[in-house]
Amino acid sequence: MMDSASTDGNPPWRFPFSQTEWDQTPGAVQAHVLTLQTQLHALQQQHHQLPQQVDTLQGRLNTTSTTSSKPPSSDSPFTKPTRRPSSGKRGARKGHPGSGATLLEPTDVQHVYPAPCTCGHGALGTPTLYHTHQVIELPPIAMEITHFLLHQARCVGCGVLLKADIPSAHTTGYGPRLTALIGELGGMHRTSRRLVQDFCHSVLHIPMSLGAVQKVIDRASQAIVPHYEAIATLARQAPVGYIDETPWYCHNTLQWLWTMATETVSLYLIHPHRSNNTFAK
Repeated sequence: MMDSASTDGNPPWRFPFSQTEWDQTPGAVQAHVLTLQTQLHALQQQHHQLPQQVDTLQGRLNTTSTTSSKPPSSDSPFTKPTRRPSSGKRGARKGHPGSGATLLEPTDVQHVYPAPCTCGHGALGTPTLYHTHQVIELPPIAMEITHFLLHQARCVGCGVLLKADIPSAHTTGYGPRLTALIGELGGMHRTSRRLVQDFCHSVLHIPMSLGAVQKVIDRASQAIVPHYEAIATLARQAPVGYIDETPWYCHNTLQWLWTMATETVSLYLIHPHRSNNTFAK
């Protein structure tokens, strides 16, 4: 049947039967056929748009913080980020002024003068300083070991045996600086207790058991509790705060390291759930 516009200006006839047959069709049947035609036309339009929609959705799935402006916290913690290949050599570009090392306050200064000239004359003019070469070295670590010799004596009057007590500031056996160092290694850097023990033995030459290492870390944690609670109070009372999270593994268990940053403080929290109510109390 005809599928093009008629000569009288009417729209093209697209049914596989004549106009006369259509006119003889009951009205209810005509209405149903027209509904089916409209639905068919809509499905055909969707079919043509489906590949483009699939490509758009696939592009959204493949979008990460490295390929868009999305924050790193939006990336899936179960997929490792892929590094894009570098377009050149590492380091500053040629011609870029170098910053150099920061000169620290010296504990020792040694002047170095040029050797005699190879011409054999021997005499040199007045030397002038042209460069300062800085060398940083770790001094030999000598631990401060204090022995508190506790004495006992009997009372002359009643005969009771009296014993001296360990000074309260030294009852643990490990000083505050050493405690802070072990707490830093075990907390901020997530160093295992075994590696902390090895560090104390090989670098500090201190024999420590794993139980002693854990007790030191526990004391460091307890010491910062008041400061942590004060920071938490300031962070939660701030009118504006930025919140973000990142995966954090604790004993091979996936947890989340949260941070709430305000104008004055930054609050960190390790939480087992990735929930917006983490900081709510």
